[in-house]
Amino acid sequence: MNYPQNYIKLSAALDEVAAHTSETDVARRLPALREKYRNMGFFLPEASASSQDRVASFNRKLSEHWLKQEAGVLRLDCAILEGKIKTYARDPKTGAQYHVDRRDWKAAAFREESLRGGTIRACAGERIEQYRDWDAVIDEALLERWLTAGKSRRPIADERKFGALLLEAMRASSDQKNRTKREWRMEASGRFGVSVRAFNRIWKSAIEASGSTWDRPGRPPNHRP
Repeated sequence: MNYPQNYIKLSAALDEVAAHTSETDVARRLPALREKYRNMGFFLPEASASSQDRVASFNRKLSEHWLKQEAGVLRLDCAILEGKIKTYARDPKTGAQYHVDRRDWKAAAFREESLRGGTIRACAGERIEQYRDWDAVIDEALLERWLTAGKSRRPIADERKFGALLLEAMRASSDQKNRTKREWRMEASGRFGVSVRAFNRIWKSAIEASGSTWDRPGRPPNHRP
């Protein structure tokens, strides 16, 4: 097996992934992030997108940065478990390297901790225990290729599909919206992976194209929150 000559620890790779994580990437992973935190007994912290005051704007920027980091964890973790990225255990004392099978990662209780810290943590009896306290590393060139490929596959088509659906709904009922703007935004995020910024652009464009009055304040008739 060819081992990487230029490698970086998984913790550094995570920073790279987070830096290359777009708003659309975050939006597509919000349901999984909410489920993850719900299983831990917490709510996913999400800043309000509606308030425009200075403090709310600052909190929103912090929240967006944190969500990118969390979405980056999911992206890198999935890539490892799906075999899209190979990882290696490197002995910090001797420099010896060994490929870590993705099945060993899947069975590891401290997989996320190892990813975030860049050092392999393990429970007794796990196959990955043989590399306890070794560096968890990745081929830097492979990471760059994976990030480049992921960027080229970002779901532009999903924005088009959502835009077509929204425009059709506005044309069918131009004087009365069938759902609140917030409900449409949630569908855009959860079903189509559309970011808040992209949603606002699509919403404005659909109103102009359809001539609808959906931008007027007020709830739809018989609306149940």
